[in-house]
Amino acid sequence: MDEPTPPTAAELGISEVEYERILRDLRQREGAEEPPGDLSTRQRRSRRLPLAVLGVLAGVLLLPHLVSPDPDGREPTYAFLDMDGDQPVTYSSCRPIQVAVYPAGGPPDAEQLVREAVAQMRSATGLDIVLIGAFGGHAPNWNFEAAPVGPMDPISVSWQDGAAIADLTADTAGLGGSPVVTSPNGGRRRIAGTIALSRDYYALLTQRGDHAEEVAVLLHEFGHVLGLDHVDSPRELMYDDNVGRTSLGPGDLQGLRRLGQGPCS
Repeated sequence: MDEPTPPTAAELGISEVEYERILRDLRQREGAEEPPGDLSTRQRRSRRLPLAVLGVLAGVLLLPHLVSPDPDGREPTYAFLDMDGDQPVTYSSCRPIQVAVYPAGGPPDAEQLVREAVAQMRSATGLDIVLIGAFGGHAPNWNFEAAPVGPMDPISVSWQDGAAIADLTADTAGLGGSPVVTSPNGGRRRIAGTIALSRDYYALLTQRGDHAEEVAVLLHEFGHVLGLDHVDSPRELMYDDNVGRTSLGPGDLQGLRRLGQGPCS
């Protein structure tokens, strides 16, 4: 079967320069390999901006470690980033999980947006996730490798751009991940997650007044921080591409509930 012909720049209503930039970025993504190691040394590219009209050129989704069945796209679907035996690697279920906001470069209501996302994640997981406030300066581990982190460090949320983090390309709304460490009892657990959000995209959302999408991007990234991977179902917020969904899907909720039932470590 012949490959479908991609739309032209004129058909998309964009300049030739912008069109070439998009194609170049997609070609680079197709050729990129996932670096080795735990999430302590890598982060998930997340909540890509709408490029469905160029879908024929897009790369394949990353394969998750464990996926609930979704043969027809209608069953709840979730996937975990890391497994410890037959259980997902989680945050400790008996310790408070603190979240700190670093609003520089973000929207005027940055702290409130994070507060809303935290409330939803707290409800979905049953974990004691607590927003401790907004702070100046750089977040710890703001670019996923800037500074060492420890078990007592908070999840940090900040706004960055491509000049600071190369993976924040023009079609990436945010990045999220957590280091995985070994507990004294020998089990593995997540600590001190990092969320980096696109300054440019949030500026656009603020201009549009798109509050729902502002929160949705945060929810998607918190999903990665807590241990969810992408899934191949547009019914879930953890779907790789932005198709307009702004609330947690049925599979997202099932996966988050399991992530809230990890061991006390």
